[in-house]
Amino acid sequence: MPCLFCCLENTISVQDTIVVVPPYPYSIEDDPADVPFEDCWYARPQLFFNCHLRPSGARPPKNPSYKIGPDDLLFQLVFFSTFETLDLSIHGPMEDAEVLKLYDPSPIPCLYVAPVANMLGRVPLIPLFLAGNSTPTIPHKFSKHKGSAFPMGSADTANADGRRGSNVYEVNHWLWMFGRGKPRLGGLSVAETAVRKSARHEDQVKRAVETRRRRKAAKASSK
Repeated sequence: MPCLFCCLENTISVQDTIVVVPPYPYSIEDDPADVPFEDCWYARPQLFFNCHLRPSGARPPKNPSYKIGPDDLLFQLVFFSTFETLDLSIHGPMEDAEVLKLYDPSPIPCLYVAPVANMLGRVPLIPLFLAGNSTPTIPHKFSKHKGSAFPMGSADTANADGRRGSNVYEVNHWLWMFGRGKPRLGGLSVAETAVRKSARHEDQVKRAVETRRRRKAAKASSK
């Protein structure tokens, strides 16, 4: 289904970590519930947006000034960057516990677009300080393993004051398994908290508009 144009509406910028069904080899016709979990990707949403797609051979808008045709389909999409698995041949308590280690591809990120319905949930990530490193990045000592362990990333430079390597994280599967250790503030659910946050933001926008209106009126009356 070729996309002849894209309309951005209600754009939202979000920084979080999620599990997402990859856009390939899966498609919008596949049910996310049928996708094996081991095939899913770990990702960070960069933008949520609505996009109208026009199937091949579909009718264009009757009015040339319109952008949306009668056969166009509206999809909710997410633009995201992915994490990659860090495959270092090291052994220790984390490896015995089968803790998954991820890194941020750098300096060039891996970017994709997929339906919002392909997002399966959030992932608890924790910065990982490997081999006693002072920062949660790939230590310089592992730079010789770039080709096999982190081909899309980079390690710290030899100089302590030099460029830092790719950020490294561990998936906290214990937190993922047991969830929150205490009730949410105010006893609200996730959905109720989101509604309250949205209402607070709308109220702030209204107050800002009203403030600008009063200032403009006061400035005009003083002339």
